Amino acid sequence: MTNSILTWDDVDVDAFGIEPLKIRHRLHQSPLFSDEMLATLIEQSARENYYVNTMDITSQDRRTRREGETGDISGQDALDAVKNGSIWYLLMQPEQVDQRYRELVDEIYDEMMRHVPHFRANRRKLSILVSSPKIQVYYHCDVPGQMLWQVRGTKRVYVYPPRQPFLPQPNLERIIMGEAHEISLDYDPAFDKEAIVYDLEPGQMLHWPLNAPHRISNHDCINVSFTTEHSTEATRRAFIVNYANGVLRRSLGINQLSQETAGPTYWAKYGVAGAYKALGMNKRRNLKYKVDFQVDPTGPKGIKDITPYEFSK
Repeated sequence: MTNSILTWDDVDVDAFGIEPLKIRHRLHQSPLFSDEMLATLIEQSARENYYVNTMDITSQDRRTRREGETGDISGQDALDAVKNGSIWYLLMQPEQVDQRYRELVDEIYDEMMRHVPHFRANRRKLSILVSSPKIQVYYHCDVPGQMLWQVRGTKRVYVYPPRQPFLPQPNLERIIMGEAHEISLDYDPAFDKEAIVYDLEPGQMLHWPLNAPHRISNHDCINVSFTTEHSTEATRRAFIVNYANGVLRRSLGINQLSQETAGPTYWAKYGVAGAYKALGMNKRRNLKYKVDFQVDPTGPKGIKDITPYEFSK
């Protein structure tokens, strides 16, 4: 690609990473997100590199979320199930199937760093989302810096402030320490009064502040989008501080903990986090998922029940 991926004319680069920004892009025209490529990714992705879920599309009750598997159907049959059912696919590490995705994510971040002087990204990652009409992603937060790129269809995105009561500090610490899932945050409909709401359309990208909680609901159409994740010096420092705060809260019962990422307090917490890991005390718990359905284009909601089994990740 020789042309810019993003349209920078109206972008406030000083606000990048500080407040939500919606920016135009041209990747909705890329053949990397065609049905043919999506079907190939579904067929060839290793089991540890995808999730497929179904859930109640009428409520925010995360207990209705179920884990599934593709089984032995073709990628095209899986896409047909998505188009006519109630399914959400997350395809991770697509570069293991096609190296062009690795090249794309590097091109994206290289361009961003040319236009945003204070932005230096590493640990770059791209994941692809394919989801049914009206499907939703429950209220949650992400640990790394993240952007959502819309390719096909329209979805409504609610972005909430990354502070109390939307993001309780102890909950964020448990997520960062690997003890809780991102969707473990409690949602209150009253939160919507302070949400910024976007209807994200093809050719638009949304970037929000680090750890900002958000939830998503598709319009009545199939959606194809992808996320990019990254680490910067600022996100790395925030991770260290919240990790150390989790250690201190658990070990010493301290409740009033600063999230400052500079000065003597930061360096003390850097030492706490480092010592905790060096002593082998950071045994990350494997999150276990009960898989109880298989994608089936002929089944109700595009799925069929199977004998449940556990999948660890």
